[in-house]
Amino acid sequence: MGQTNLIRTQFEPRTTVINAKNDDKQDVSDICYFELGDTVDVIDEDVNGNITSVIANNLTIQAISPGNAATLFVVLSAVVDTTLATGTPRIRIQEIDDGQSAMERIYCRRVRGPVIFDLFQDINLSTLNQPIGGQTTLDVDDVSFFRVGDVVDLLADEGIIVSDAIIQAINPNADASLNQATIVINGVIDTSAFTNPFILDKTISVSDAIRRNQERIDSVDRPVENEFMGLGNGTRVAWETTNLFVEGSSKPFVDGRRARRGIAGTRATHVEGAGTSQLAYTSMLLGLLGNFINIEVINAPGLGVTVVEQYKSSSSLIVPPTEYLVQVNSNSGTATAQQLADALNADSVAKTIVQVQYGGGGLAADGSGVVTPFGPTGLLGGLDDGTADYAELEQIFENSILGTGFKWISLHMRPDERNRYNEPPQDDEEQCIDYRRAMENVDR
Repeated sequence: MGQTNLIRTQFEPRTTVINAKNDDKQDVSDICYFELGDTVDVIDEDVNGNITSVIANNLTIQAISPGNAATLFVVLSAVVDTTLATGTPRIRIQEIDDGQSAMERIYCRRVRGPVIFDLFQDINLSTLNQPIGGQTTLDVDDVSFFRVGDVVDLLADEGIIVSDAIIQAINPNADASLNQATIVINGVIDTSAFTNPFILDKTISVSDAIRRNQERIDSVDRPVENEFMGLGNGTRVAWETTNLFVEGSSKPFVDGRRARRGIAGTRATHVEGAGTSQLAYTSMLLGLLGNFINIEVINAPGLGVTVVEQYKSSSSLIVPPTEYLVQVNSNSGTATAQQLADALNADSVAKTIVQVQYGGGGLAADGSGVVTPFGPTGLLGGLDDGTADYAELEQIFENSILGTGFKWISLHMRPDERNRYNEPPQDDEEQCIDYRRAMENVDR
């Protein structure tokens, strides 16, 4: 029998440049043949498909937009002025010169091998030097498939913001308005000056995505058991878990006794100042006990926080108003509301007593106003209208409290009720908790 010769048909994949401009980022009609690292030429093509000139050659593809982005684009290794074309500017790939190579790229590699998976998220906000110097925290809507160690690019309508950043931390946080999760990357990168910025994962393949999705399914509502939260100290009644937990799933054990969950009731509050200088305090201590928290901003250098805790048991909770005192220095009268709120919310002891918002609260709040030192001033309005042994409380996150995800439990102190806690746990009483970890954003 004769041998059949396979003929490789000549083929030159080209994509049309739309919105011609003098830039390294070129909007294109399709990206199905492109891969990172491809060598390409930018050509001028007439109405008959003939190349009339080569505008630029031997360029490298440095970035490719996700396949379902609103405008497809590639980023080249040099700036190219495609407005110089007299016909239609197009980009051709040097790596593909026959039909077989083209078919393998758009079909075979879609099924087998390390096919790139278009994993990207719009960047809603970038916070510089957070959580530590030299890093950037990016607010996004979902982090389900991202992992620590992934290599990512930050892109925008203008092109590449930064290449080959590495994910340092991921947290499926929640926020009152956007329910944002966070991705921490190395480097200080401000995306606020760019249009439609997004983060694109360069390392995840289709097989990686399938595996990670299996991990997510296996981990949905995975229980955390016997998480140790520390010993009592005779004053503390609010305790923070390591992770966000599913509302209603907490099972705290106070010195071996399981507490019964109820509702928080009305918490004591205080608002100091107005506008950009406003500070709003919310008690982490439930019921009447929250009314015996005093707060103070001291005219002193730095942003140091000082906490005095002194619980005095009384059947009627008639105790000195200095029972819980939370003080913060105002950097000699120059600190802004945001700086003071951030210092208090970051303090390991102060945050067990109060949560603090600046400038009215929420993402749109501006805490740039300087706060006039004041105090001591007491929180007011706490009522004994909660129920049972404890309540679940939401974390403060991005200057919001409601809708931010549950991370706290706070015990009801009820000296008048025999079946409730008469006083805070002592230093020989251990606190541990079981709960179901919140693996996904609440509104996802």
